Amino acid sequence: MNDLITGFFQFLSQLILPNWSDLILLVPWVLVAILLAALLGIAYAWVRTMSRTASRVPRPLAGGAPPAGIHLPGPSRWPFVAPIGAALLLFSLVLAPQDASGHATAPVNIQLFALGLVVILVAIGGWLWDAMREWRATDQPHAVPAHGTAAALPAGANATVAMIPAAGGQVARWGQAAPPAAAAPEYPEPPPGVHMPGPSPWPFFVPIAATVVLYGVIFSAVLIVGGLILAVIAVTGWYLDAGHEYFSTEEVGHAVPLTRDPAKAWPRRLVRVYGAVIAISLAIALAPLGLSWLNSLTPVAATAKPVTVPAQPTISAKGVKFDLPTLVVPAGRPFDLVFNNNDAGIPHNVAIADSSALGTILFAGDKITGVTSITYHVPALQPGSYYFLCQVHPNMNGTVQVVPEAGGGAASPAPGTSPAP
Repeated sequence: MNDLITGFFQFLSQLILPNWSDLILLVPWVLVAILLAALLGIAYAWVRTMSRTASRVPRPLAGGAPPAGIHLPGPSRWPFVAPIGAALLLFSLVLAPQDASGHATAPVNIQLFALGLVVILVAIGGWLWDAMREWRATDQPHAVPAHGTAAALPAGANATVAMIPAAGGQVARWGQAAPPAAAAPEYPEPPPGVHMPGPSPWPFFVPIAATVVLYGVIFSAVLIVGGLILAVIAVTGWYLDAGHEYFSTEEVGHAVPLTRDPAKAWPRRLVRVYGAVIAISLAIALAPLGLSWLNSLTPVAATAKPVTVPAQPTISAKGVKFDLPTLVVPAGRPFDLVFNNNDAGIPHNVAIADSSALGTILFAGDKITGVTSITYHVPALQPGSYYFLCQVHPNMNGTVQVVPEAGGGAASPAPGTSPAP
């Protein structure tokens, strides 16, 4: 019965206090699963509504060319290139370099990270260049594609623009004779039967939010929160625009954009909101570095306080954490370390390493399952600062301060060691 209860508590401890380093490695696969689920959901929704939406799909034009006076943007390679860079950044997290013991020596694979960053910057630059070229060309008043050949403007009478009465004013249409006094509008309507959606800024704002989230995964959780706020704003705006076009299609048979004026479609206020969210996120994420720098400017006391070396060092574990952040032990001789595991049914131990990088394990005590105690016989350590942890729960850790029993301040670290954070 006791073995059954102990096994249950051990299983429960793995659920409540999992090994986060192992779970982080599963993040890419979780993202792949979410992507596949989203694709399956889209496919299911498409199949379910196919009978209602099939009649709205226009028939292909003869010859594959748009009508005279209609100029569509050409094909773009950048929506294909940008995800390649994002995938390289993601793999740079998964394939981080490791030492012989399997511990990561750097947060990312520098080569893959640099390559992914270059690919993303090239894709964003190329995409923005093409978009701005088409944006400026709308004053002609049609978009000139960056790749491919634009259809020629209609000649003769068909090249005139007719002003047709409509709700809210007059609408211009190509291919119809216009009165001699009619002035060409700034943004003419397409010919009859051709219905185009208006300009949208959201394909530009959504990748910015995704980029901030990605950098948050690498550097700081604060950026993840900021990126999610940006994503919610962009997805909401995109959804509202799509909903407007959807309902207008239900009402009049085709999408009616809110405006065809690119300047009016561009949300100027949203640019300031985006900039403010990014600036605040960066400020919060960089605040610890700034505080650390300010603390470094504070002069250090000339003399250190004496450190008392206990006759028999003792440390305890309770609530899956050690009771001491700093363990003081004698230098230059073996010593006994008493370890009390006060967590019922949970295994712990005490190990001492040269640094938090765990390059060399100087001592690893036996694992014991609480509630119980054990006395470790630790070999002699040179004066300096070391690192101790529970190998079962690496989040339980602290600093080992090895000082001479005669007292005095902490000695300088031994050669080959580094202070623990």
